[in-house]
Amino acid sequence: MPSTINFGIDLGTSNSLIAKYSNGTVEVFKNPNGFKETLPSVVGFRNDRILIGDQARTYLQRDPKSVASRFKRKMGTTETFKIKAIAASKTPVELSALILKELKSFVHTGENFEDVVITIPASFDTVQSNATKEAGALAGFKNVILLQEPIAASLAFANKDKGADLKNSQWLVYDLGGGTFDVALVRIIEGELTVIDHEGDNFLGGSDFDAAIIEKLLVPELQKRGRFADLLAQMHSDSGKYNKLWHTLLPLAEAAKVELSTKTSAEIDLGTVSDLKDDDGNSIDSIITLSRSEFEQVIRDPVETTIDRMKRILTRNAIEPRDLKFILVVGGSTFIPYVRKRVEELMGIPVNAGIDPTNAICIGAAYYAGTKLKQVIRTTSPVASKLIVRASFSKVSQDSEETFTAKIEGDVTDLSYRITSGDGSFDSGLKTLASRIVEDLPLRQAAFNEFHLKVFDKQGSPVPIDLGPIQIAQGKYSVVGQMLPDDLSLVKDDLVAKDTRLELLFRKNGVLPAEAKKVVEVSKTIVLGSDDSIRIMVVEGPATRHSSTNKPIGVLSISGKQISKDLFKGTEIDLTFDMSESRDLTVSAFLNGTGQQFSQVFTPKQREVSPQLLASEILHLEEKVQAEFDDATATGDERTAAELGKVLNGVQDLIGMAADLSQDDVTDKKYQLEDRKRKLAQDVHELTSGKRLSMVRVAYEEAKRETADLVMKSGNDREKHQFAEIVSREKSFVNSNSPDKIQIVVDELFRIGFGILMRTPDFLKNIFASLVDRRASMNDEVLASQLIDSGKRAVASDDVEALRTINGRLINLLPAADQASDEMRAFTGII
Repeated sequence: MPSTINFGIDLGTSNSLIAKYSNGTVEVFKNPNGFKETLPSVVGFRNDRILIGDQARTYLQRDPKSVASRFKRKMGTTETFKIKAIAASKTPVELSALILKELKSFVHTGENFEDVVITIPASFDTVQSNATKEAGALAGFKNVILLQEPIAASLAFANKDKGADLKNSQWLVYDLGGGTFDVALVRIIEGELTVIDHEGDNFLGGSDFDAAIIEKLLVPELQKRGRFADLLAQMHSDSGKYNKLWHTLLPLAEAAKVELSTKTSAEIDLGTVSDLKDDDGNSIDSIITLSRSEFEQVIRDPVETTIDRMKRILTRNAIEPRDLKFILVVGGSTFIPYVRKRVEELMGIPVNAGIDPTNAICIGAAYYAGTKLKQVIRTTSPVASKLIVRASFSKVSQDSEETFTAKIEGDVTDLSYRITSGDGSFDSGLKTLASRIVEDLPLRQAAFNEFHLKVFDKQGSPVPIDLGPIQIAQGKYSVVGQMLPDDLSLVKDDLVAKDTRLELLFRKNGVLPAEAKKVVEVSKTIVLGSDDSIRIMVVEGPATRHSSTNKPIGVLSISGKQISKDLFKGTEIDLTFDMSESRDLTVSAFLNGTGQQFSQVFTPKQREVSPQLLASEILHLEEKVQAEFDDATATGDERTAAELGKVLNGVQDLIGMAADLSQDDVTDKKYQLEDRKRKLAQDVHELTSGKRLSMVRVAYEEAKRETADLVMKSGNDREKHQFAEIVSREKSFVNSNSPDKIQIVVDELFRIGFGILMRTPDFLKNIFASLVDRRASMNDEVLASQLIDSGKRAVASDDVEALRTINGRLINLLPAADQASDEMRAFTGII
């Protein structure tokens, strides 16, 4: 039984495929019904039957309300598909799982495989990625590895038998599929393939072209041939009079789109649409002829958008078109001649269609699956190793042998080792183990090679080591790792600004898997047994923007009921963030104050977009942009005002689009609009960073002046050194364009200053007196009274440590609004 996964699946918006890697080659399986490689990603329900693929597409014309398609676009959302035939709804995850199950039947070898590689768009966020893994689990797979589609396409191309020399070359992958678009900059360096940068849109693809044909070509023609009131809105609304027509026309528009790729015109026969009548009850039975030029006109703008994204990548990476070998096109929508023509014209780079755009991603997934080990479930606890093996070898190689080196840490006296291949073709023989070993391993050509290092004592008994199998793919390109599509950041409280700021954990385009470590301080005292909690939140999106413009990934919450003793403000928490290649994020928190460890795998919430709430958020954004525009105009900042004016126009365009959405809209437009709203909000944050920069520079000067006075009067040697060190590097952060960098230093100065004040009895007594005056607003009168009595005794005895603790606990009894006051924030920023 092979130890590698070998099976790869392209779970597409329009079509899905499955393939297998074996002995250096890939076989794409065909549907036993019809003998086609592709399975239409369509699911229908008829009585007690589930129809999948071509059968479901055919049934759509008869009962469109019982057929679901294009559900990949709604992965990771709260959307469901209402199915008339079963009087129930199905989620995108459930429908995707049915497609995955059906693909299993394509495998004619009869293998029962539980591990699989499934491809996703590079621009899929963490929520969408997790939803894809959930669909795989629902389909019966115990281990799902996700692979980004541009990487899969590049693997298929690089590993194809051909004479082209790809060593140390780079190219763009242009992947325009049925529902999503990705463009990625790819390089091969020393036999390893790496994605350097990418851009993408999860709501741009052939499905949008189909919708554009209906909205811009067919609807105007229908309105000429009959009387319809608000036809398009009635088609988009799930409860609309003509909603059935929308679902019926989509496959007809898709068929016309395909035909226009080879012909200059295509016909849509409305006679095939049953019961098509206008508002007056008159039947509409005619043929609508579409020209290629009309079709190209309606897809012009979205195609130009894809090209803009490619240019953005070249600019960001300081690359000229001549530096690229070609643009590799994949995805069914690249069959459209206009797409290839415009890409080549506007980019000035030759288009490479050397692989089948339909199955390239599936083939690449299978190649990748051939390099990934199956998941092994241990039935016994591993034996602790007395030896640490630090091995070094290339996981891919174009040579006939590969050098394996290892450094052995531990006592090697009287020990020996042996390296054998998994297929029994190589055996190094028994050799004396030294602190460093070197072995040349012969590789089978165009195959995945596996070797095992074993160590024995002088009696010949195995000695446990901490090294797994040695895996080397020969003659085929592999990948260094997958890149992260966006920044991931930790949300931190900014006590001075009464806001939050982001601290980068993983940078966009960083290679996965990855690990990050951070140290944070407890923001307020958490009393044992209380409902107060520490919240460790991670968001996805540009780390330079505000947290509110990014997507939440997860929160680790630790309450007072979970800790073993009081956790005082300022106590350090050691955080470790581990992100797997398939984007599983695990956060671990060690509480230094209690010695406890907490760990959680983040499961992001599904995306939910309410048209009504979206419209409200867009209006709120308009108010914010208008205020910032007025402020920039009043202060004479013409450049910022001009840019904010452009953003304001964009927001106002969204207002009209959002107003046209019905609450039960069946299209993807609300997600597209929300993405555009988020991007505009990020633009505002970036444009107004100058104002925030000025404010935080002023805050730094004030903090420096106040802290200098405290350090001079009462600071110890350590605090004097810390203050001097900050001032010595002043130019590096004050002259930067990052408000967050300066704010971090402001926080450091406040910690130094309040650290000094916290040793001052008069300061603590003043804080205590202020809290006594606020006792009436505290939420636990009995506890407050007890703490105040203890505080009075501490004041009388000058017990500074006790008074500091009591003050912290009293602050926690105040309402949230009172805790947020400058005085209380200043105090709680240090205890």
